[in-house]
Amino acid sequence: MNRILIPAFLCLSIVVTAQDKSVQLNQLLGTANLPGIQLAYTHGSHTEFYNIGTIGDGSAKPITSNTIFEAASLSKCVFAYAVLRLYDRGILNLDTPLLPILGSYDRFDPRDPAYSRITARMVLHHTTGLPNWGDSAGARLRFPPDSCFSYSGEGYLFLQKVVEKITGKSLNDIAREEVFTPLGMTSSSYCRTAAHDSVYAFGNSPDAIKSHSGQNAASSLLTNAHDYSLFLQAVATGRGLKPATHRMMLGLPPYSAIPANWFNHPHTEATAHITWGLGVGLQDGKAFWHWGDNGGFKAFYIDYPSTHESLVYFVHNWRGLFITQEVFDLFFGRQPCWAIRWSGEGYESPWSMDAFRTALEKQGFDKAAAIHEQLLKDPGVQLAENDLNEYGFLLLQTARKEQALAIFRLNLDLHPQSANCFDSIAEAYEAMDEKEKALDNFRRSFQLNPKNDYAAQHIKQLEASIQTK
Repeated sequence: MNRILIPAFLCLSIVVTAQDKSVQLNQLLGTANLPGIQLAYTHGSHTEFYNIGTIGDGSAKPITSNTIFEAASLSKCVFAYAVLRLYDRGILNLDTPLLPILGSYDRFDPRDPAYSRITARMVLHHTTGLPNWGDSAGARLRFPPDSCFSYSGEGYLFLQKVVEKITGKSLNDIAREEVFTPLGMTSSSYCRTAAHDSVYAFGNSPDAIKSHSGQNAASSLLTNAHDYSLFLQAVATGRGLKPATHRMMLGLPPYSAIPANWFNHPHTEATAHITWGLGVGLQDGKAFWHWGDNGGFKAFYIDYPSTHESLVYFVHNWRGLFITQEVFDLFFGRQPCWAIRWSGEGYESPWSMDAFRTALEKQGFDKAAAIHEQLLKDPGVQLAENDLNEYGFLLLQTARKEQALAIFRLNLDLHPQSANCFDSIAEAYEAMDEKEKALDNFRRSFQLNPKNDYAAQHIKQLEASIQTK
């Protein structure tokens, strides 16, 4: 038998590279106070898996390749793929109005005929006019269907109900037949299963079991980086889809993606770089992507079909998307990740915040104002109010109270008419048990924003506490 020998220095190079990435990922977790990360990076036929840290705050249970996370809105992409497979077989038409198929839908206002115009294509393009999520009264249209982009989980839930009626199957059964089984995604499901109880990142308590029993096409997918990387490879190559449908999904000629000018959202530098295909976001026409946010669970992926590269990661912590730009840089080289900036998750200017944070740790937080002034001499540096505020709360969360106070003071000096800045510095004083100062700043915040119920509540609590001393 012929044996192919690989020079030892090449093997060592590969190992060192992977080890270096692990070290840097560990460092990133530390800067954002994250408990752990599960990540898969694929380049060609080779996939690297990184399982670092623990499944959640306060847990000693390590993340493994088998750990299953909430995929949050990464659920939408899997459902969109399943819908397109049904479309390929003539089971569903993308341009047929959906409401007549159901007859009625209890989250829609039956007096408004505009709901009857919504189609599957509009759902996958996020142009239904529906809100992301409505309320107990239902989901009111924000604008006429097919007239604007506005991200909507409600649209996906509606389409799920239609598809379930057409097929006579549950969402999970549809996903298993159209996606999970064909692609070998053996750890994935749209609801909790007893077989995987020991590997769920959210545990298997009665409350966890109950809260993960429902099926929602927009948000309830439970999966891991291994399974989702298989899905990304399928989408990138068009596996399971007709060639024309694959091109339509990714907005490739002769098909076009739609502008992702999000309704009632400010246009930013990232807006020009993002469009939307059928169920997936598109960056500069070169990559498809999506982010996930279920509160305590965060997720992100991006895939470059032309270079056969993809990355997906999951984190069980509300700050999980604050490291996306740095993770992206680590695997793809330093370049703007417009996708995460467009989404509004994480820091508005992650590179500037990294430079600011590094300088603070070296020179001291007592020099925050001088460091800020020096950095801003570079026209490429931007330190937004929201970014400084988020960083201050990260410090507060990690019990670095004096450092947090220094950042909040700087932010207040820069934005003296910001109710949010007064609110934040009040929280720092409250955490330091300086109740009078906390009360004074909560009052200042409330004066600037009388609708700040949070400040009003804390004012009452602090007044009562001070009076009883």
